[in-house]
Amino acid sequence: MCSAIVANGECSCLDDVWMNPGLKAETIRAHSGTVLFEPEDAAENVWYVEQGQVRIYQVNVSGARLLRIAGAGEWFGSAALAGLQSYGKRAVAVGSTSIRRVSSQDLLTFLSEQSPQVAIKLVRELAVRVTEAQEDAARLAFDDCNSRLIKALVRFSESAAAEADGDRVVLRITHQQLAQAVGAARETISLALTELRHRKLLQTGRNQLIYKPQVLQEWFEVRSAVRNRPVALEAVA
Repeated sequence: MCSAIVANGECSCLDDVWMNPGLKAETIRAHSGTVLFEPEDAAENVWYVEQGQVRIYQVNVSGARLLRIAGAGEWFGSAALAGLQSYGKRAVAVGSTSIRRVSSQDLLTFLSEQSPQVAIKLVRELAVRVTEAQEDAARLAFDDCNSRLIKALVRFSESAAAEADGDRVVLRITHQQLAQAVGAARETISLALTELRHRKLLQTGRNQLIYKPQVLQEWFEVRSAVRNRPVALEAVA
């Protein structure tokens, strides 16, 4: 029975495939900080997280941007499925992590011959990721830093880096990593988090943030409505 949940709330169903002996996936156990691949590495494999988490970064000369946090039951390495020469991203294990790795060609062959219905699910997951990537690019272009921060906090509240505590979550992330995700300087993010703390919208601890995602989302919607309210123009005599 598949248990992985993707961003649209649907079951991934790839976990059953990854455990199938016919796929001949290789199990890798990595300690925290292990780099699974670099941007220039050949995109030959697709990866599935059994335990722990893997963080995916976009890397360029100006630094790194945190794109995604993959937890148990999630897969990554879509560049290999796309037939690209290199991954174009960096993948780093966080904590004690167990990952299964298989060549993209073996996975595609297995799905086409053994699990065509799961192949359809895979296409749908990829479509969700493309949509999310387009929305993320739009946020960088049009949203201010505070808006991007709120959206990142809400998004990460459903990731492997967050632990539920009633209607709150405890997100284990540093200010620097959050800055990488938002695309802003660490100092800017620290100031924005301080403002949210003063508004009693979150609490901060050592490398962790505690907040209610629903409350943050509602506050963001009210803030956006006020900012976008049309301003009446006075008639010129």
